[in-house]
Amino acid sequence: MSPTGRNKLCFIIFAVFIALVMIFPIFGLANRVEPRVLGMPFSMIWVIFWIGVEFVVLVAFFLSEEKRGAN
Repeated sequence: MSPTGRNKLCFIIFAVFIALVMIFPIFGLANRVEPRVLGMPFSMIWVIFWIGVEFVVLVAFFLSEEKRGAN
């Protein structure tokens, strides 16, 4: 498998993983008000955390593709 193909496969797996942590089976683990973090319910912190993780990983994917020259 070429490096670009491997990157695409990793991206697809990551996108599915992010979708799963935001819906019922896994989100149910974090769907609660307590403990409060910075005055926000835990479920809100859960969503904000995963959005931050998604941002960082997508930037890393973008930079790796840019470095490879595969626009």
